[in-house]
Amino acid sequence: MARFFPALDQAEFRSEGEFTLFQELAALNDQFVVIHSLPWLRGRTKRIYSQALNEYLKVSASRKHLSGEVDFVIMHAEFGMLCIETKSGLYKPSGFRFVHERDGYEIDPLNQVKDNTFVLGEMLQSWQMKCPIGYAVNFPDFDLDSSQIAGAYLPIGSSLPDGILILHKHRRDIPARIIQLMTHWKAALNYENQHEFSCEIDRFLTTVWPQEVQIGNLGRKIAADGDLWLRLDDKQAHQVSMCLDANRRLIAGFSGSGKTLIARCLAEQLAARGVDVIFLLKNRQITQRVATQLRHLGRAVTVQTFHSYCESLGARNLDGDHGEPNYDTHHLALVGKVDRRYAVLIVDEAQALNEADHLALSKHFSSARIFVFADELQVLPGIEKGSSYRFLEDTYSGQFFYLATVYRNPGGITQQMKEMLMPRHEVTCPRPILKEDLSRSISWDVPRTIRSLMAELSSAGVRTEDIIILSQFSWVTEGIDVPRSTISAYRGMEKPVVIVVAGFEIDDTTLACALGRATTRAHIVVPVELLVGLSDAKSDFLRSALQEIDRTKVLNQDASALSPRFIANKVQKYAGTVGEHSVLGEGFVYASRWRRWIYEGGPKWANRSVQLWGWWLSLSTGLAISGLDSVRNEPTDCRLQHCAECDNITPHDGLGKCLTCLAPPLSEARVSEMVRHAATFGKVHSGLPWQSLVNVAVLVTNFEFPRSNESVRGIDEVPALFLATTIVEFRMRNEAPVAQKTQMEQWLRDVLVVEELDDSIEGLTGRTVGSLCAQKLLKKIGIGRYRLA
Repeated sequence: MARFFPALDQAEFRSEGEFTLFQELAALNDQFVVIHSLPWLRGRTKRIYSQALNEYLKVSASRKHLSGEVDFVIMHAEFGMLCIETKSGLYKPSGFRFVHERDGYEIDPLNQVKDNTFVLGEMLQSWQMKCPIGYAVNFPDFDLDSSQIAGAYLPIGSSLPDGILILHKHRRDIPARIIQLMTHWKAALNYENQHEFSCEIDRFLTTVWPQEVQIGNLGRKIAADGDLWLRLDDKQAHQVSMCLDANRRLIAGFSGSGKTLIARCLAEQLAARGVDVIFLLKNRQITQRVATQLRHLGRAVTVQTFHSYCESLGARNLDGDHGEPNYDTHHLALVGKVDRRYAVLIVDEAQALNEADHLALSKHFSSARIFVFADELQVLPGIEKGSSYRFLEDTYSGQFFYLATVYRNPGGITQQMKEMLMPRHEVTCPRPILKEDLSRSISWDVPRTIRSLMAELSSAGVRTEDIIILSQFSWVTEGIDVPRSTISAYRGMEKPVVIVVAGFEIDDTTLACALGRATTRAHIVVPVELLVGLSDAKSDFLRSALQEIDRTKVLNQDASALSPRFIANKVQKYAGTVGEHSVLGEGFVYASRWRRWIYEGGPKWANRSVQLWGWWLSLSTGLAISGLDSVRNEPTDCRLQHCAECDNITPHDGLGKCLTCLAPPLSEARVSEMVRHAATFGKVHSGLPWQSLVNVAVLVTNFEFPRSNESVRGIDEVPALFLATTIVEFRMRNEAPVAQKTQMEQWLRDVLVVEELDDSIEGLTGRTVGSLCAQKLLKKIGIGRYRLA
């Protein structure tokens, strides 16, 4: 966004055309500076500013002493300056002058803007500075054919379309037209080979605008963004009008397209007509905000969450013995009842309610006019079931109208959200795409990073109340003394600056929902742990953005720290690893200072044979085995903390007991013995303890079973049922998809050692069939006959 002087909240507009062009110039990038309504005194060229700034802004009532006033001066370090004179209304050309169609008076905008431009040129000359200064006339309300444009507006020898005029048709892309005009004047004034005018522009800006007002650019941008974009535009106002004349209307829109603004304005219009309205939402925060915004309407509009409305009918559905509300059953309070009090129902963020909620609402308010606002892309996975557009259309007997323009979110954020969520309908954003709209940083210390960001934002003029910190879970941001919320609780709300603390569990939908809360800028803080366990991150956007970073460098940096952060480095520093070996390419090691085995392949076994080797290690040595969980940044089945007795960081259980203190040590000879067995594991058929595990491992080798692999853990007895189901499933997937129970029994006899089992082969076969049927892996097709499902 261009830098404006004065800011929007201090600007004074003499016409609708000036305000419209002010809005459209906001789409210029931040390398442009725009001064609105620049006057000067003849002979002195002295700007009235500083303490007199507010008085100066009111000088419009007595402008006779001014020699001229430029509606807009646009400056750019490469292009120079452009002066623009704006004339609102409808005019007919009369030579190089124009006649107002309704009132008949004549204007001469060309000479007016030329004279004012000449004054600016004199100012630069007095400083012995040179800079291209062009001019243009803006007619925002009509177009002209080329034959109607006087030659005075058409530069000689130039092919500049429509001359130096900015017409109604150019409003489709004002930034492109401005650059086109400035490029033309730069060439026409023989500055084509000069590309640096920053000194002239800085000198000019410092002279006409005080330095103390120029600081805090981001703070002023926040104020301007709020006034420029968070307001009802003509298209949105048309939707309000359409709703006023309808009994039922469904409106959908991408995040930031103004759904809640339209719904709120609709409620105000209906209340003004004496209609009783109930306005329902799901989240408490946005409900409280809308209620505050509509408080001036008194009892004409009732604003509630859907669930609080259900509870107001006298039903509070509790879940089990804990006394917690069961929100999935709140809709039962509406069943069998028809509301006669409210003439209009407005449901905002409708996609967040369940299908059962909407079925109950549609019948409960069957005699009311109903207006539904939704964005099906904002159904948060893992938190709510939500409702699709198709279901809502079927339930409320209507078709969605799709809002196509996003106003709330900056261009860079909207662009990224569209890539993450892929809207099913056209989405455009009139706001410029700036690289600083969305930024990301890798953090070794999230609270410290946020404090640094806060200081940076504060120095740029951002207030604390302009910032919100969002995360998927509340505990992620504990200890940070800044306004914060979970992403789900903040849906529907907005803040100028949003800081998102990412995590492994955050997915693209949830992340996009968080980014969509920002009206000016968003920043993603990525804990450094995500770089190491990147494959476990649910967000495709985060994985794609971070995968190019050298994770080895990050690991090495952590390894050299006094207290390593990452589990792999903690193992190296605190575990005392010996007896390193591999089975089917998967690494194992004995942690001598922790008295347990470590599987280096991750929190889950790579395959059944690797799992059986890990279990064989655990059984043979009587020690636990853990995988390395990069998401939890801990070993599986325990957590690391300091033990005073061990004088080391060791595994602890959930009660805080040191598991190392409870385990016997393993001799070097025993460790070496295990390593030797690993070299022949899968080949030796007899002579080993726990032979059944070895035999099953030999049978299945590295076969990939369809089910997901189990989490890494140790065992203290032979898992007979697991071994038996593995044998039967393997045989049926590889040899006989249909088998008799007697055939399965023989398979078990061929592999398992009866003396190691806690049951007979016959009994184990029955349990195996029952287990596989319960898992829906087997289906009975006859007496003692089964088919692989």
